[in-house]
Amino acid sequence: MPTYLAVVATYGLLSCAIAMLWVPVRDARVAMARWAVPFVLSLLVGLWAGFLGSIALATVVAFALACYAFSSERNNRSIQRVVAAVIILLLAAGFMSHTLPGYANYKMLSGLVLSPDAIPYTRYLNFDKALIGLFLLAYCHGLLSTRAEWATMLKATIPQAMVVAGVVLALGLAMDYVRFDPKWTSLFYPWAWSNLFFTCLPEEALFRGFIQNQLERLFAGLQYGGVLAIAIASLVFGLEHYAGGLTYVLLATVGGMGYGWVYQKTGRIESSILVHFSVNALHFVFFTYPALKH
Repeated sequence: MPTYLAVVATYGLLSCAIAMLWVPVRDARVAMARWAVPFVLSLLVGLWAGFLGSIALATVVAFALACYAFSSERNNRSIQRVVAAVIILLLAAGFMSHTLPGYANYKMLSGLVLSPDAIPYTRYLNFDKALIGLFLLAYCHGLLSTRAEWATMLKATIPQAMVVAGVVLALGLAMDYVRFDPKWTSLFYPWAWSNLFFTCLPEEALFRGFIQNQLERLFAGLQYGGVLAIAIASLVFGLEHYAGGLTYVLLATVGGMGYGWVYQKTGRIESSILVHFSVNALHFVFFTYPALKH
């Protein structure tokens, strides 16, 4: 199989598995099969094509079991739930940092300069990171299932997205991190697919849907517990972007506060995913991407 077909099959099936989480079904067995079947196929193709090593299966299974164990126990203070949460966080950190063995993520773009004054841009399709979104959303978070729910979510989220995007991008301009640079390229389509499924979905599932959500439960008795939960989750989210430098960490932290605010107001992970993706897409199309070189 040519490399491009292996890439499309592996990462396309993985994306399909994630997207199928939003397809409503009544039978619990069918509900799992709708995403498990394309996911297992993506694993098999990835193993055959060399994007995954057999050792990766151990962390895939461990993360899936931890998410299932966490979701099946409702007592926040039970040993099972605490241990599962620790395993989820440790493995998620390894997936995010790409330090766990067995993953040979495909390099989609390498050293691309999108603007004359921009730093070179390299983009990977991260199979390991996408696992965070798949399993946390499959087991640990309720998702929208009807058109009415989607309509309500969009009506509440679109104005909030405009506010968050305005603040984050204005701050980027003020800090000389980007400049206004409207452009259009056909690369937007593969970039948008990869950014949605391999960046926004896993990051929002972890930092808002899991970390912020659990912190809100933990701080429920405090007067400003909700604000504290957003602040901590956003700071951790910002620090996760340390490779981009201090300015990027600050911008990501502010962005995380916006995504956390939207998530807290709507209670919907789809809202924070939409806002996160909107900020990234506006950045790509209308501003220096990924950042100015100094």
